[in-house]
Amino acid sequence: MPATPNNSTQKNSVPLPIINVSGYRFTKLDYLPVLQADMDAALRATGVLGTILLADEGINIALSGSREQIDCAAQYFQNHANFQDIWLKESASKEIPFSKLKVRIRHEIIAFDGAGASDRQLQRPDAPALDPVTLANWLEEGRDITLLDTRNTYEIESGTFTTAEHLNIAHFRDFQEAIKSALSEGRLSLDKPTVTFCTGGIRCEKAAPWMLEQGFKEVYQIDGGVLNYFEQTGGKHWDGDCFVFDDRVEVDKTLRPTGATWCTFCQLTIAANQTCSCQSSLTAMEIV
Repeated sequence: MPATPNNSTQKNSVPLPIINVSGYRFTKLDYLPVLQADMDAALRATGVLGTILLADEGINIALSGSREQIDCAAQYFQNHANFQDIWLKESASKEIPFSKLKVRIRHEIIAFDGAGASDRQLQRPDAPALDPVTLANWLEEGRDITLLDTRNTYEIESGTFTTAEHLNIAHFRDFQEAIKSALSEGRLSLDKPTVTFCTGGIRCEKAAPWMLEQGFKEVYQIDGGVLNYFEQTGGKHWDGDCFVFDDRVEVDKTLRPTGATWCTFCQLTIAANQTCSCQSSLTAMEIV
């Protein structure tokens, strides 16, 4: 008797038409309104949708479109002196998970320090990036480290490392106080090697150097975040899926949408083919 086809394998082998890219770079930017206008016009011409955040300290990118549209957008960044060779991590989906293109100016590309963020970031020590395969090997051998989840509680509901330490925060701006509390409660140690992680790496670019500044002896950040960890290791030692800030809501370890939706009332993801009792639904990006 022939073997029964593996439906999940067949499903994951079907090419998806939409390319989603995300990336960031911390670099000093000047004349933000001029840059905003130029970038908005150039990206609209490509047809991509998504969100760009600009600040004195750099850029945060989340875009979606066809292969051709994304390649055109990537070329725009490549032609800009501040963004040449920026790492744009890719995933695919059936539909574009954004409704419009937004290029916005903010005080920070990820809220953490408030006023003077750019100068504070530059004064902090660098936290080394840890290759995902190296981390997977450390976990296999049982190395004595703290895996620190820097994400919000509602993100952790979708999935996390099985041995991770959670800070139970609702917003990343609460991270600093949560770390101080965890130290006073003995849940974290300044002397124990700590590996921070978040979805794409941008939060750890802020969190890990700040932790070194606070006296942590050895702090790493997963290179490229959870999404790159999935791509490089297949998600070893990870339990569940990964929350993302767009209409996909969640991606699995193959970086494909799980079909989950988001309940703005309950502040939780709703599993595929399930409904929430409040029957309220907006995209995650619209509420953060």
